[in-house]
Amino acid sequence: MSTGHYKAVGQLKPLFSCSFVASSIYKHSDNVFWFDVMPRGEEKFVSVYIIIDEKIALIETGPASSNVNLQNGIEAAGINLKDIDYIIPTHIHLDHFGGGGHIMDLCYNAQAVVHPKAYKHVSRIDRWWEGSLDFLGEIAELYGKPRPILESRLISADEGYVLSLGQSNLRALHTPGHAPHHITWVHGDEAFVGDSLGLWYSDLNVSFPVTSGYYRHDLALDSIDRTSSLDLKFLHHTHFGPRPAEGALEQVKSEFEIWMSTVEEGYRKNLSSREIVKILFDTRSGLKQTDMSHGVHQTATHLGSVEGMLNWLRRKDA
Repeated sequence: MSTGHYKAVGQLKPLFSCSFVASSIYKHSDNVFWFDVMPRGEEKFVSVYIIIDEKIALIETGPASSNVNLQNGIEAAGINLKDIDYIIPTHIHLDHFGGGGHIMDLCYNAQAVVHPKAYKHVSRIDRWWEGSLDFLGEIAELYGKPRPILESRLISADEGYVLSLGQSNLRALHTPGHAPHHITWVHGDEAFVGDSLGLWYSDLNVSFPVTSGYYRHDLALDSIDRTSSLDLKFLHHTHFGPRPAEGALEQVKSEFEIWMSTVEEGYRKNLSSREIVKILFDTRSGLKQTDMSHGVHQTATHLGSVEGMLNWLRRKDA
């Protein structure tokens, strides 16, 4: 049985072995734990984090399709579902919070903390689900349909909102670009960064950009700069796992800028998104390797990111 991969901090060992998935619960620090939720068995795709303080917080849930793995992972960490106080996504894309309503039904004492722009979507899911189906197609069906969360169980986190967990707190840093409802959650000298800093590949020691269909490059760079202004030691990626912060923000910003430069050059030459992706595969070390290793949920992820950047350029030219 394999045990999850944590190259960035090799001295940390699995705290619990879990027979329900080919992964483990990892102890990052005295109060931060994480595990691979493995939607439909896909490894090294979605990390879920648990903060244990006087209050217990779950960061991200993964999609609805991984809800059983999520429950089992929480329990493998020695936590009763009824003891979870807060369930906190970085944003509400289905791979991050599609399972939010499902786990809230079981964590009946918990409140969900979301961006103000996500508040109505998670309580009345029709537009959220329809938009996901329209953008993701069959992938949305693989993730599964979210369940609504009662407004009485929601907390709206404005910029700078501070959630006390006891000895520590979480602070909301709004980081749009990838999505207008994206929050980076700052926890002391660490941060849960969602997709604001791209996809982290520990084997390659590199992050590559990830965009949605409605991407804002200006806001993405601003979000990276705002995160860079913090004195952070670790960046907790949802895709995938913790990354030491030293040198990371510089690498991330450079990669975003290189991608946009490449995409813009291709756009001015009327190249297709597939032609631009091929150029990136040929010029960005390791990128094609990551595309070949992606599972079913990540089919054409890099192509989608190029198309998001192209959409940004088209809107600028309109």
